[in-house]
Amino acid sequence: MRDITPTLRLQHYDLPAMDKAHHRFTALLGALPLVSHQALPCLLGNLIRTVREHCDQEERFMLATDYKDYGHHRAQHQQLLSTLEHHQHQLELGMELDPLDIHTLLCSWQDEHQQRWDDPLASHLRHATCWKTSQQATAAA
Repeated sequence: MRDITPTLRLQHYDLPAMDKAHHRFTALLGALPLVSHQALPCLLGNLIRTVREHCDQEERFMLATDYKDYGHHRAQHQQLLSTLEHHQHQLELGMELDPLDIHTLLCSWQDEHQQRWDDPLASHLRHATCWKTSQQATAAA
């Protein structure tokens, strides 16, 4: 039996909004190895909604603080959403997907993303001194 959590880790940034979203994503990831094929579309839909909400939130934080790597970080989010939506489309077409394969892929993505993109973002957010108002952030987008 292969290790189903080779890179699953729960990162804590001491930023409540980010931490809560990461915990929710990690909990959904933890359910993937246990999900039945019948319940996989529902779980994948929940993952997509959770990821979309979290990414939107992080992107608002980046805009509100003039985060220099906004574009690259956002591209990573879009890549993940595209992958999840591709899997969802495959399920809609009646294709059989292995939840463990999806789990392994997402755990690897999460680990790399947290180390390369979220760690620096969290540091920036903790030390950002120029948070914009929501109107200023919207205008900048």
